[in-house]
Amino acid sequence: MKFIKYLLVTVLVVVGLMLVYGLSPLRPVRDVFTVTTIDAPKQQVWQALTNFDAYHSWNPFYTLVAGRCLVGEHLHIVVQMEDRSLTYSPVIEKVEPQSELAWSEEWVLPGLFDGQHRFMLESTDSGQTRFVQHDRFSGTLVPLLMGLYEGQAEAGFRRMNDALKKRAEQSSPLDVPL
Repeated sequence: MKFIKYLLVTVLVVVGLMLVYGLSPLRPVRDVFTVTTIDAPKQQVWQALTNFDAYHSWNPFYTLVAGRCLVGEHLHIVVQMEDRSLTYSPVIEKVEPQSELAWSEEWVLPGLFDGQHRFMLESTDSGQTRFVQHDRFSGTLVPLLMGLYEGQAEAGFRRMNDALKKRAEQSSPLDVPL
């Protein structure tokens, strides 16, 4: 019985330290990002990016995104990694048409493994679009979990960027609502 009490106290202390450390400004942070230049105006890229219903037909990384492109909306997302698929349910934090889309999620408890994903679109002087995907992960479990995820995330971003480039460059300006 004493052993169980000591074990329980130890677990509570460890979890408490993890939470305090995970919420501190010194918590581990890891960024993953990719940049792609798309030979299409931002309007065409934005249209393809925010048409979640069509993701299954062209997106090799985010194979399912269910929900509406509205701030506060909860999404249901399936990500296809190299060796497995992951499902998660982030909340959309930011929608700036033709500029930025961002969502975030906290895993189990705030400070353990929090993620924010951003898509950013910038016009170039030549009429192209600079498309950036950026994930920022923070929390106590980042060093452990990012070892499993980081390389596959960047590879997945690149696959998606290439597919988005192809889709946006093939769409007609007439396909884009004003």
